[in-house]
Amino acid sequence: MPRSVALVSDSTSVHTELASDLDVIVVPLQVIIEALAYDEGTEATPEMVATALKGRAPVSTSRPSPEAFLRAYERAAQAGAEAIVSVHLSSEVSGTFESAELAAKRASIPVHPVDSRQLGMATGFAVQAAAEALDVGAGAEEAAEVARARAAVMTALFYVDTLEYLRRGGRVGVAAAWLGSALAVKPLLKVEDGSIVALEKVRTSA
Repeated sequence: MPRSVALVSDSTSVHTELASDLDVIVVPLQVIIEALAYDEGTEATPEMVATALKGRAPVSTSRPSPEAFLRAYERAAQAGAEAIVSVHLSSEVSGTFESAELAAKRASIPVHPVDSRQLGMATGFAVQAAAEALDVGAGAEEAAEVARARAAVMTALFYVDTLEYLRRGGRVGVAAAWLGSALAVKPLLKVEDGSIVALEKVRTSA
């Protein structure tokens, strides 16, 4: 039986299989490779993006449009949803949440946008928490608060071999990327207050 409250997220937080398991509607970000746009996760695979980056092809990302979110919200409404919880990656690194908010104002049913202020599976765990809450009878507002609470206790840590790709994606400045490369620094990164910051810098022997 479909939930009366639909759950929506973006392609940065849940992969296709998990989205299916959790009954989540995924609105994809756009990956732009050499001026051609592809839906993240379906048309643009990680391998495809990695190949383009290694070949120094121009690669960038673009947030979903408010219209893309509105279409997803209206599909949920037409399928019988009475409300929607929409959980997304940090507004500090992407305009995705802003698009979701704009669409929420135009939707025919109540939409509760959630800015996880996290990235990747840290956002995914917030989505999972909301799904679990909905499955035991929580309403939309309660499920949205559950998602926010789960995201707030998550710590997202990650390592990159080079800052160059983050620089090309606009996530770190040119000076920081150049300095990291010049000093052979490979930073351990974390998400803090919704932004990507250096947790620790590892100097290599290179």
